[in-house]
Amino acid sequence: MRWFWRRLQVMSPAEIAHRIGQALRNRLPGAQRWPSADGAEVHSVRDSRFLTAAEPQLFRLPMEMDAAASARLLAGKLPCFGRWVLAGTGMFWHSDPHSGAAWPRSGRIDYRPGNPHGDVRVVWEINRLQHLVGLACAGADDPVQRERARELIEAQLLDWWQANPPGQGVNYLSAMEEALRLVSLLHAFDLVRGGPGDPLRAVLAEIVVGHAWHIERHLSLYSSAGNHTVAEAVGLLYAGLLFPECAAAARWQRTASQLLATEAARQVLPDGGGLEQATGYLLFITDLMGLAQALLKHLGKPPVPPLDAAVARARDFLNALAAGPEDLPRIGDSDDGWALSPWLRLSWRNSPPAARQQTFRQAGLTVASFSGHDRLLFLHNPLGMPPSFGHGHADALSVLFTLDGVDLFVDPGTGQYGGDPAQRRYFRGSRAHNTATVDDADQARQLSAFMWGGPYRSTLELAESSPDQLLLLARHDAWQSAGISHWRAVSYRRGRYLAIQDWLIGQAAAPVRVRWHLGCPLVQDADVLSLAVSEHRALPLVMSGGEVRLHLGTRQPLAGWRSPRYGEVVPCHTIEVTLPGKPDRRLLTVVCLDAARADPGSVQADFSKVEVLVSGSSS
Repeated sequence: MRWFWRRLQVMSPAEIAHRIGQALRNRLPGAQRWPSADGAEVHSVRDSRFLTAAEPQLFRLPMEMDAAASARLLAGKLPCFGRWVLAGTGMFWHSDPHSGAAWPRSGRIDYRPGNPHGDVRVVWEINRLQHLVGLACAGADDPVQRERARELIEAQLLDWWQANPPGQGVNYLSAMEEALRLVSLLHAFDLVRGGPGDPLRAVLAEIVVGHAWHIERHLSLYSSAGNHTVAEAVGLLYAGLLFPECAAAARWQRTASQLLATEAARQVLPDGGGLEQATGYLLFITDLMGLAQALLKHLGKPPVPPLDAAVARARDFLNALAAGPEDLPRIGDSDDGWALSPWLRLSWRNSPPAARQQTFRQAGLTVASFSGHDRLLFLHNPLGMPPSFGHGHADALSVLFTLDGVDLFVDPGTGQYGGDPAQRRYFRGSRAHNTATVDDADQARQLSAFMWGGPYRSTLELAESSPDQLLLLARHDAWQSAGISHWRAVSYRRGRYLAIQDWLIGQAAAPVRVRWHLGCPLVQDADVLSLAVSEHRALPLVMSGGEVRLHLGTRQPLAGWRSPRYGEVVPCHTIEVTLPGKPDRRLLTVVCLDAARADPGSVQADFSKVEVLVSGSSS
């Protein structure tokens, strides 16, 4: 009831009216009856050009697969969050392949966090059937392997269909999941299409019509509009464009084009960052929109200008942050989901890392690299996508730093959505990020597993760069009600040091702490701390202004944890610094990049300009 009340509070009157109308329509006789296998629409799709043509009807996918992945797929295995599992039959499609927990196959299913069955995201991962696209690509260039791939795709899809009658079970609870499955099945079929008697045709015809029918009736709109909406629109676009023989095709295409135009312009900020403040979801929707863009072009259809513009600026943003998806920093939520396949390279230029200094003001992020082998990220970002801010983390003024391919300061990640509620709160909260907390509270209020209240505002006050230095200053107002203002300055000098100065200004007596989460081992020799970049190289870490405490995988309280991929949680070295209780609290943190202590005078000189700005504002 609390969740329901909070959802109502972020809904507009128009949304409430829409949802009431939708609920009433769904109660009408026959409203929930799925399209019949003998109906005219299924027949038209079964006899469509797409399903009957001998030659491929879709564009060639830019995929990068290694031999090991191809071999595993051809052996009947599929990837699931870093592990390979052997595809099964029947209940396999209703079970968590990691824990073995089974989901009900019928009736009303509670799937939200805290349900008695487990994390629904895990079972949904295997039921997106995206591994079939990789399997089809693995056999594309060898006739023998192609036949093997086709046999596996046919066997698995027919078994999936038998185990998942239309509308029954966990795999029909999400329109987005149906859309992703629809797109992956069409690409997989197109790569291994058979002759006129292909047994997959009848199954695909029912899946296409049934999935598109259900997606159209359960679109994520109003306050629910987000990455789900983009996926659902792309699924409808594929159904509408590839099956014009179907009576509903024109309506599916029209709905999809309108949603993509609106959501592309809204969800991709003017500078290319994502409105959700989650880099994983930005890549997800960018690839999805890129698939829609490629499909329109391949079929000679008119482009959707807002879609094209959004894809271009999002790709520029992503390529400024990383050289590829495996290198993309984990900011905000990520469920490690893909638009079509983990091996898709639709949004990457495959160019070598380059030196760069760039600020994205709408996204609230500055990225800097002087050598192409280092990367500094400074977050001066808002909380996320209003009104619920669901996939954002309370990480304002966080700093992430990578040197020579080693992550020194990291974002601990997501954990998982449907696991321990305390762990979910921890990974979203400010204590799990490289920033400051007041009284160990979050920068915003966690209302539920996917809702925030009390969003803050961050402001970048100064950004100066030269070929050898970057100087930044930002602040946020999250602690305004507690009477404390947090400012952070970052000075990065090429090959010399990374220096971070925090000011927490105000009369409040609440404890103030700054935390640093490490992606590398921490070496402690007496009172000296160092970051182990390699076996033979350790960088001194100097901190002045507070009392240091170290954590490594503690549970009371939760501290010192990292989630390198969805569902996996491992200990990580975490440094916690408690600042003394006085009105003007400061902490200086310096990573000495040349393995020698940085000159204190040089570091203080860097911050002399920003000191004036901070002092002037506080006075």
